Amino acid sequence: METHTIIAYHLCTYTWALTYIGIIYRGFKDQSYGMPIVPLTLNLAWEIVFAIFIPPYGSADSMLIPHGGLKAQIIFLIWATLDLVILYTFFKYGYKYFERAYNITRGQWIGFTVFMLIFSFFIMYYGGLFFWQFETYFNNDQIEGAKMIAFIQNAIMSISFIAMYYMRGGPEGQSFTIAWAKWIGTSMTGGIIYILSRPEDGKFVITFIVAIFIADVYYMWLTYTGLKKRGINPWTRL
Repeated sequence: METHTIIAYHLCTYTWALTYIGIIYRGFKDQSYGMPIVPLTLNLAWEIVFAIFIPPYGSADSMLIPHGGLKAQIIFLIWATLDLVILYTFFKYGYKYFERAYNITRGQWIGFTVFMLIFSFFIMYYGGLFFWQFETYFNNDQIEGAKMIAFIQNAIMSISFIAMYYMRGGPEGQSFTIAWAKWIGTSMTGGIIYILSRPEDGKFVITFIVAIFIADVYYMWLTYTGLKKRGINPWTRL
């Protein structure tokens, strides 16, 4: 293994640990949290999955140095431990920011965070398995690859619609028609077709389809109840 590669791996390990420690320190010092919840849940899921559920033994990187798989596993566990402390600061100090920005209850905030933790875990777990067979999965079909990208894009979009509702404090510029049409147009049509056509090997993409379904149902509920509170008939508002 070349010297510059060894140096790069060490720098990656120590600088990320330093980053986490700095975030933890500032979190307790400022009574705040220093990492947005979406990357935090994705980071934590990545570290837990590849330290415990899909350990890095046998990977190309693990062969570069003696006991590379074990060393990587230990590093991932250390990072995961630090990220768990960051998650603690998020739960301890984070609600005030979401209440002020989105006017949501503590229960809604906790529910969103738990959803992101579960969603991130399945992304990392099934993503690792999925990309092992990437070359043969799409049969050299560009459109099949584009479908996967579309479901990932739609998962982000569905979560963003919820964030937009809370940011505006109501259904301004939105309607129940938009909400149910989006739900049918994605998870209830293309999503069902994908699940039926790839029931065994599509778990990674199915993770996004399920997330879209849950987020869209919640968004429908938000817009429906929001319009009713304002005395607007949700079924006649286009």
